[in-house]
Amino acid sequence: MYNITFQQLATFFAVADHLNISETANAMYISQSALSKTIHRLEDGLGMKLFLRSNRGLALSKEGEFLYSKLRTPYNNMCKNIQLAKDMKKAKIIRIGYPSTYDASNDYDKLKRLIDDYAARHPEIELSEILYDFMDLKHALLYGDVDIIFSHDFIFNNVPHVSTKRVCRSRTCLAMSKKHPFAVYNSFSELIKEDFEKEYFYALIIDDEISDRERSLSRLKKYGIVPKDMQYVLNFQSLMRAIRQGKGMTVGGYFPNVPGHEEIKFIDMPQKKDDPYLVVAWRTDDLSKEAQDFINIIPDDPEGMTVFGHGKDEML
Repeated sequence: MYNITFQQLATFFAVADHLNISETANAMYISQSALSKTIHRLEDGLGMKLFLRSNRGLALSKEGEFLYSKLRTPYNNMCKNIQLAKDMKKAKIIRIGYPSTYDASNDYDKLKRLIDDYAARHPEIELSEILYDFMDLKHALLYGDVDIIFSHDFIFNNVPHVSTKRVCRSRTCLAMSKKHPFAVYNSFSELIKEDFEKEYFYALIIDDEISDRERSLSRLKKYGIVPKDMQYVLNFQSLMRAIRQGKGMTVGGYFPNVPGHEEIKFIDMPQKKDDPYLVVAWRTDDLSKEAQDFINIIPDDPEGMTVFGHGKDEML
């Protein structure tokens, strides 16, 4: 048994996200000395160094990188299940799952205001809101851990017994480290497509390696991108850290609120008619009245709920 605590793990994940003691301490509302002591106790309890400290700053050790990728999702699930256990005593509750990118993006601002208004008008109904990695989000719905989820439409291609409703369009950006040579450009049209053949692209694991790779390469091909290779990570935090560290690029959303966003350059991709949509999804034959009423407040106007870009006529 290892002498570690939930607080120590939460602190480890926060420091790994920021890779900056001062920023992490401010985000957690604790002193830098208290934060450093917590990390030291965790390292002592595990018997290994999780971070490398040098004049160049803070970085995860090889062991820290491994534990981050393996423990982040189980930790989130433990927190989720504890919350679910607490919620069991409540009579009226809607359990909502969100993608791990939800708070990092401004693209869902209209949806967030809609949900806040619903909660204010229905104090008798408890909204239990949980963030999931993409790979776990679909499973949470299918296994009954949540009543509804918000996710991207391509996740539910050919999934039986699940119904969906479009909420808003999802922005698509090319993201890279601000130290990358391509970061001097502000428009995708300025980039030379042949140069992408030298680049590694990163993506999240959603289903399995074969289908994920096929989906990723097909998505890149729409923009004329043929990468040197694809690399996959388990969670959103690991993806953003790989981009910040200059390991490769990614095509995904616009995330101005993600830790370390100031180190990432986002370039808007041309809008296309088959760009992904954020949808609300639920198990077709297993929906409470409260959850159905909640779904009904979402307008049947995904373009009106979209907070960026232009109208359909300007899409390619």
